[in-house]
Amino acid sequence: MKKKQKKYNQKFKIFGRKKGRKSVHNISTETFNKYLINSKTDLISKKIILDIGSGSGESTLFLSRKHPNDLIIASEIYQDGNTNLSQELYRSEINNVKIFNKNVLILFDEFKLHNLIKEIWILFPDPWPKKKHSKRRLINSSFVKKVFYLLEENGKIYIATDNSSYFISILKTFYLSELFKWDNDLPDKW
Repeated sequence: MKKKQKKYNQKFKIFGRKKGRKSVHNISTETFNKYLINSKTDLISKKIILDIGSGSGESTLFLSRKHPNDLIIASEIYQDGNTNLSQELYRSEINNVKIFNKNVLILFDEFKLHNLIKEIWILFPDPWPKKKHSKRRLINSSFVKKVFYLLEENGKIYIATDNSSYFISILKTFYLSELFKWDNDLPDKW
């Protein structure tokens, strides 16, 4: 079955902080820019593992060591986290990680990622627990439809949350989409 990507109308509005309260000047702009994603050179011939909301990069570093032959894209809008990650990448001489420092939805729309993504990791996304803020959640029906067309066949999405209302919302969103097969469908496997 050949998948065709559709355009979905989802706003790219960012909620929350993009920059920390303290400034970080420990890394040169040249070093930081070395790790920013370049669509012309970085997305060629490698399978991609996407780490959405990578924070300071602990999960990204783990994935880069576990999958040295894949391109790991750390998508994080928080500047201090990206700076910390690029410092650690430079120190550890890791070359299979690129940083996307904008909203991940922009990455989906601007880059040709159709069938290139092998795995997507979303660890503890902002839960937006208030009912009036739930529309700000990353994982919704539009997001699920978008990633379905970007994942390679048998691609996987790993999601972890510690917020019970968001957990139920995620389960419901994937269940209603009917696009994905839920591997660990019993609570004892969660």
